[in-house]
Amino acid sequence: MMIKRMVFALALTGTCISLHAQTIDDALRFSTTSPSGTTRAQSVGGALGALGGEASSLYVNPAGLGFFRTNDFSFTVGFQNISNTGTYLNKKGDDNKFIPLISNVTMIFGGRRKRPDSKWQNFSFGLGLNRTQNYNQRIYYTGTNTSSSLSLNYYLDAEAAGVTNPNEQLGGSQTIGSLAHTSALAYKTGLISPYLDNGVPNGNFYSAAQAQDRSINVKQENIVDAKGGAYDVAFAFAANYDDKLYLGGSLNIPTMTYKNSRTWKETNQNTVPTDLNSFDVTETLRSEGTGINLKIGGIYKPVKALSLGATFHSPSWISFTDTYRTDMTTSTKTFGVLSASSTETLDGFEDESKYTIRTPWKGVLSAAFLFAPSADTRKPTGFISFDYEYMDYASMKMRFRNDQSYDKEDSDQRNQAIKSTYQGASNIRVGGELKLHVIAFRLGYALYGNPYKNGAIDGKREYYSGGIGYRNRGFYMDFGVVYGSNTISSQPYVLSSNAIPEDHYTTPAAAQIDSKQANINATFGWKF
Repeated sequence: MMIKRMVFALALTGTCISLHAQTIDDALRFSTTSPSGTTRAQSVGGALGALGGEASSLYVNPAGLGFFRTNDFSFTVGFQNISNTGTYLNKKGDDNKFIPLISNVTMIFGGRRKRPDSKWQNFSFGLGLNRTQNYNQRIYYTGTNTSSSLSLNYYLDAEAAGVTNPNEQLGGSQTIGSLAHTSALAYKTGLISPYLDNGVPNGNFYSAAQAQDRSINVKQENIVDAKGGAYDVAFAFAANYDDKLYLGGSLNIPTMTYKNSRTWKETNQNTVPTDLNSFDVTETLRSEGTGINLKIGGIYKPVKALSLGATFHSPSWISFTDTYRTDMTTSTKTFGVLSASSTETLDGFEDESKYTIRTPWKGVLSAAFLFAPSADTRKPTGFISFDYEYMDYASMKMRFRNDQSYDKEDSDQRNQAIKSTYQGASNIRVGGELKLHVIAFRLGYALYGNPYKNGAIDGKREYYSGGIGYRNRGFYMDFGVVYGSNTISSQPYVLSSNAIPEDHYTTPAAAQIDSKQANINATFGWKF
């Protein structure tokens, strides 16, 4: 169907607020990964860049497959609980979500040496499915606002668009496409109304949330229910030269499904006579994307106990199709309860948008030290592993494929905002394992740096992990826990720039979301 061009607002950070427009937030969301792979990999913080013989090397540094000389099959299952505490206008709200996951399935075909006179010891192949991100979560925050209402933007946008015939331009045959998800719904449900001169609209509007003295006092609630995840399908190849140099590469197909339902609700609390009782607006988005990327890497062993690794991850080029709709219900003293949907202007269909995201490239430098390496498995052995990863978030790009007359302008606008908002970030992963005969104990830590240029936004993420494993006679099973925390800044809306200064309405401060995640994983595998 024909896409309707959307109008959206940028916060000072460059973050776009409106859910129904594709924003630079989407670029960051689909470029971010979380701890993934087998339980062993997650238990050591994901520090796998120089560690051979681990199935999850396929997803970090494919050169690690060169260590395999036998076949290996494994799968990983688990549970994740995400708890979010939102603080908005000095009030707190809580919500959490519990999700079962199948996070990893990997098959590796280990190569055996075929020519005794060749220093190329073996060639190995691998394929797998790896969950790289989990989008499932619920967010709730609430607060009392006495300085503005989201409904103000609906009438301010209508004024800015030059609406003088609201019956036609906000819900009729001449509906302005940029207002189909905002002002048009507010007008049809009685949330905004036009001022009249001799019974004729004069191009100015007001909100039902404004009391007779133009004061505002509303309880605001934000409810988000997100679902979905990101997976990589990987095909990898690796070679072992003289048990000293390992080279590998992989072709990866990322697939992503993201569903988000956001409800914004306001309830009037003003003691001054006000027409509004309450209104709620629900924005529903579904994103589906498929892309491609490449990874190449090497591992060098200068001595038996030390491995050094280097890996390059190309950007992912991912094509997305989004469908979205907006529904509004308003209760006023004048009109009673009225509802409207953005699909009414599209013959019952949802809006659709097509676009491409290029994610950041990554570079990884790694080292692993194996202590007491011995062929005698009855003796204690283990390793300490370290990864340094650099990601250039400012290199992300968005390109729209909807309307030739607007695509370049829309793309340039987002890409400029990306450069202004994001920066390169350093990620550090460290982990270790101590193995006592058939039992192994593991600990790990991962720190993902802040992608935002604005230092006031704390975008870093930390993960602490640990686990225990059992290996004997070709069978292994691992159990592990990963605990993570980060802070999210959520700006519910930005007041339109054409607000009247004399009214002293202001944009609310951003809500702070303290997010905590706990993953419990188990991997079962066989070597044969």
